[in-house]
Amino acid sequence: MGNIFDFLVVNPMTNTMLLLYGLFNNYVVALVLLTVIIRLLTLPLNLKQMVSSIKMAALQPQMKALQEKYKNDPQTLSAEMRKLGFNPLAGCLPTLIQFPILIGLYNAIMRTMAVNPFSLLELGKHVYSFLPGLSSLVPINSQFLVWDLGQPDPFFVTPILVVATTYFSTKVTMMPTTDPQMKQTNQMMSWMMPVMFGFFMLSAPVGLGIYWVVSNLIGIGQYYLMKPRLELARAQHAAPTAAPTATPAAAPAPKAPPPKSKVKPKTTVRISKPSAESGKK
Repeated sequence: MGNIFDFLVVNPMTNTMLLLYGLFNNYVVALVLLTVIIRLLTLPLNLKQMVSSIKMAALQPQMKALQEKYKNDPQTLSAEMRKLGFNPLAGCLPTLIQFPILIGLYNAIMRTMAVNPFSLLELGKHVYSFLPGLSSLVPINSQFLVWDLGQPDPFFVTPILVVATTYFSTKVTMMPTTDPQMKQTNQMMSWMMPVMFGFFMLSAPVGLGIYWVVSNLIGIGQYYLMKPRLELARAQHAAPTAAPTATPAAAPAPKAPPPKSKVKPKTTVRISKPSAESGKK
């Protein structure tokens, strides 16, 4: 399995990195360009994942109602959820596709930096022999300003940048939700992920940190480019599922007076009969 993954993912990325390094004679430029290429290739998957997240967030009220109604009937619940349009794999599939790409890119960076003689020997096994001149590029110049790209950052600049860009990227790209539990989870993740990656970067090579910072910045830029499309998707999916807002009850209209009849009422005149006394007079 490892050989297949190397053949399909890691080796192409490794040789692309070496080609870019040979063109620009700068490993950081090659790393940035490869990150941009990977981000552009995965842009449709990112867009699909975000749209799916928006749709699932809009369906939350209806999904909760169905879960409460059919909590004792999982089969009917599953059928009703499918009718509603719920697809648990819609949001996971793009991530599952991107995950091997990110792993392959990480391995390509670590492999091309060749931080020790064993890594350098291992790198030679994965360089394409049909591409002339690649072997002569090894070992690469891993020096960038005051940093050795193959060693951890002694000045802690890279971990700090990783924490800052990861936090900002998470906050910007996180989908809004009305579910209190999801809000709490999102808040926790917006802090846990940056701290976790920053802690990891304390012992990781500077080159990997540069990749992560560049990837975060590109991801933020992509989000703002996709924002009109996301707003349109949010409006489309939120419109049919939006809960009706409570409106105050309207005051009852005053009753109209009954229409006046055009027929004049008949007046009856009461004629009193003459009394007996007046007759005698």
